[in-house]
Amino acid sequence: MRAGKCRGSGAYLFYILLVMRRIRMKKTLVMTMAAVLTGSMTYPVMAEEYVFEMAPVVVTANRVNENLVDARADISVVTSRQIEKLHLNTVEDALRTVPGTQYLNYGGNGLNANLSGIRINGSKDIILLVDGVRVTDFNGANNSGYMYSSLLNNMDNVERIEVLRGSAGALYGSGAKGGVINIITKNPGEKKTTVDIARGTGGREIYKLTTMGRVGKFSYMAYYDKLLIGDTKSGDGRLWPGHTHTLSDGVKFAYDVTDKHSLSLSYDKMKSRYRGYDFVYSNRYHGDYKSDMLTLQDKISIGKHWDNQFTYRRNKVKTNYFQDYDMNAQSNWGISSDYTYDIIGEQVSFHDEWNRLTFGVDYSKGRDNVLRAAGFDVNGNPVKTNHWYENYSFYIQEDWNFLPRWSLSGGLRHDRPETDQYTADFSSHTSKSYRLSYEVTPRDTVYAGRNDFYILPGLDVLYIPQYGNAKVRPAYGHTDTVGYSHVFSDTTMFTFNWFRTKDEQSIGYDTSSKKYKNFNQGVSRGWNAQLISQIGSKWSANVGWAHLCSNVPGDNFSLGYSPKDKLTFDMIYHNKKFTGGLDGFYFIRRKNPVNGDLKGWPDDKYGIYNLSFNYEPRKDFNFYLKINNIFDKLWAEHTDVIWSDHTPGTWYSMPGRTWLFGVKMEV
Repeated sequence: MRAGKCRGSGAYLFYILLVMRRIRMKKTLVMTMAAVLTGSMTYPVMAEEYVFEMAPVVVTANRVNENLVDARADISVVTSRQIEKLHLNTVEDALRTVPGTQYLNYGGNGLNANLSGIRINGSKDIILLVDGVRVTDFNGANNSGYMYSSLLNNMDNVERIEVLRGSAGALYGSGAKGGVINIITKNPGEKKTTVDIARGTGGREIYKLTTMGRVGKFSYMAYYDKLLIGDTKSGDGRLWPGHTHTLSDGVKFAYDVTDKHSLSLSYDKMKSRYRGYDFVYSNRYHGDYKSDMLTLQDKISIGKHWDNQFTYRRNKVKTNYFQDYDMNAQSNWGISSDYTYDIIGEQVSFHDEWNRLTFGVDYSKGRDNVLRAAGFDVNGNPVKTNHWYENYSFYIQEDWNFLPRWSLSGGLRHDRPETDQYTADFSSHTSKSYRLSYEVTPRDTVYAGRNDFYILPGLDVLYIPQYGNAKVRPAYGHTDTVGYSHVFSDTTMFTFNWFRTKDEQSIGYDTSSKKYKNFNQGVSRGWNAQLISQIGSKWSANVGWAHLCSNVPGDNFSLGYSPKDKLTFDMIYHNKKFTGGLDGFYFIRRKNPVNGDLKGWPDDKYGIYNLSFNYEPRKDFNFYLKINNIFDKLWAEHTDVIWSDHTPGTWYSMPGRTWLFGVKMEV
């Protein structure tokens, strides 16, 4: 697929802006459109004297608290209300409602129920944060976009999930090419204990217990989750054998030193074991994933204008995956990892009527706890070592309202990586960003800018025995973006963002050498649009539409995996004791001209629709029913057809229609 095939995105931009100008919609027409289209976020919007009254603050776009309408960035938010009413039981469930995101999952059971390959704006190079802090680091290209969906299994503890689309290297450093996912957890509140029990098809069982409370300046929160998943059926009735057993638990303690100074300490532990049968390669497999994460945060406000935040996080992550080829389940092939990550951040921000200045220091270190080959000593004997990686980063960004309607943003980040003696030194790198915004009217804002990205090779990319290549060098490039937002009323907002990402140097997988290597001249372009609306007191809705064309050497995404267009939506209705919800997406595949006639997937155009029902006979008691894939559609996100087998049917089918019935109560 050549980059020239993507030229239609500019025409789309002109068309949408023309339509928006003609419409200048009356409020009643906007509400009707929102109700018909449906969507995925539920907060009203205002400009100038208008404010997002119901919107959560957004911290991801500029690393400071601000209103969504003021972020001047391509960002979406999944709220705790959506998570609760739509019964989004994993981070993956929540992110599937966000425009511009796509998963590439190996079916729906065993490993496939755990390992999720996520893309933002076509890129697998993303950063995952919890409360603004990295969970891991040095995963590099080909690995950063894979996350375990059970990583934060307790969705009752999530306040919101923010998704920043596009490069953000100046603010967030290595890895932020496709975007940033920031999971914001809840602060402990008044005394409350919640129990959630559910069962459903495919042997699915969910058990959740969450308790929190406050005594004076001290507050606490603790949770325990258990998730079981068994065999799953795809839309064609085929049974995919598998089993997943996931346990998550954690605690959080907070102390308010003063009303402007708080300390918190949290510990989160997760362990997941899985097994299943792979019909594509005709073998059994099993594995496990473990994570132990400790986080300390100190937040303080000094006067009216200064804020400071210090964070320390240590995360230990171990993974194992084995394929079993014989009847005695003896493993013939396997891959394991064992890493420890230490992450420290110190951030200071200043804000007044005309300026907002953010600067700080980030330090991260990743250590491979497995002894791996590191060359030879002076006597020619092979040497093994525990490889390590660390990076020092210094960043600064200023947002300056230099005229009543104009604002200018600029940022710099300097990364200085260091490695062990057996690894080649990587030179320092400075990333830049800038953005110019103009408020055309009190309700219309346009902006344009550029953001660099910089990606250090991951520890796996360098050292993993099967595919590693110690000669790989960092990836770098930039993203250009143009954005527009329009506030229709105090309850409805439209945003549109066009982007083009260019790789000056990328990291990918070379199928001929079966190793990772550097590539260049990759291009992705497209746009994301979303309509956010609250319709009266009972309805909330939003629709997102993402258009993409990706041509990145060394990445299989352009071989037919990528969507040409993808529509995401959900709608929530609430009336006294009853709440109903609809969410889902419609996917239109972009065919690869090399194998465009090959039937690599069950369908190239398909929709997946999910229903949620909640009934609350009283405030502290709730019955719910969740039905996923209500039309029992056969669909897949990973395939082997285009690689070797070329036989339709050798794809990893996703689950067909499933249901989950549960009871949630406060005690």
